Amino acid sequence: MKLTFLFHLLLLTGALHAQQTVNEAVIQIKTDISNPNDAGGAPPVTGDGERVMIRMGEGETKAKIFFKNGMTKIESDMGMGTSQMIVDSKTKTTTTLFEAMGRKMGFYSTDDEMQKMMNGRDSGRQRTQQFTPETFIEYLSETKKIAGMVCNKAIIRYKNRKDEEVQQTVWYSPEFVLGEGFRMRDMMRIASIPGLNKLKGFPMEFETTRPNGAKVFYQVTKVDLNAKIDDKVFVIPKDYDVKPMSEMGNGGFQFRMNGQ
Repeated sequence: MKLTFLFHLLLLTGALHAQQTVNEAVIQIKTDISNPNDAGGAPPVTGDGERVMIRMGEGETKAKIFFKNGMTKIESDMGMGTSQMIVDSKTKTTTTLFEAMGRKMGFYSTDDEMQKMMNGRDSGRQRTQQFTPETFIEYLSETKKIAGMVCNKAIIRYKNRKDEEVQQTVWYSPEFVLGEGFRMRDMMRIASIPGLNKLKGFPMEFETTRPNGAKVFYQVTKVDLNAKIDDKVFVIPKDYDVKPMSEMGNGGFQFRMNGQ
């Protein structure tokens, strides 16, 4: 009888600590960017080769991530304006919207169109290739609380473009991961850390330095795993001037803040 009770107790304890795969959630994050080497000029290029569509200055940016059954929406307040990125994992379509200085505009593209654009851009010059190095993750016993959740420490090791070894510390929650259709790279374009999608949990906090010297601090500030999201959240607003990415020009999307 005692052995049977102990067996059921162990099963219950394991169930209480089992990782959740969440298909509906709202996650709030903040990022703080500082770049002592920023002298202006062309928009920077992210680690996956995509040119940033609107130049984001230094300072804090707050974002809210809505995820429901393969649909993702990321709302960001950049101080000078707001942006929305809506990703449909079923149609593999991404719509990016910007609002600033009274203007509302944006573009949409499929994953295939984006890849073709990157492959065909400036054939006379060396193209920026997607950076996907082999990564190794070391899980440590150190913990701390972030957004009310007990998070674990991990170190992601990889070699950068200069073949130099990088050790990136990441705090993650082992309690949950987002379900099918969620793409970590959509949320992490601002950081471009290889291997985040391989973590045994959801990334909650890290600090990193971009190749151009910009320092990025990322932190989850609130997690709601019991959210009830209205499907209207993922509907493209009708008051935005939204065009195909193919009509945005070879240099990427340029949002001119002076209205010219």
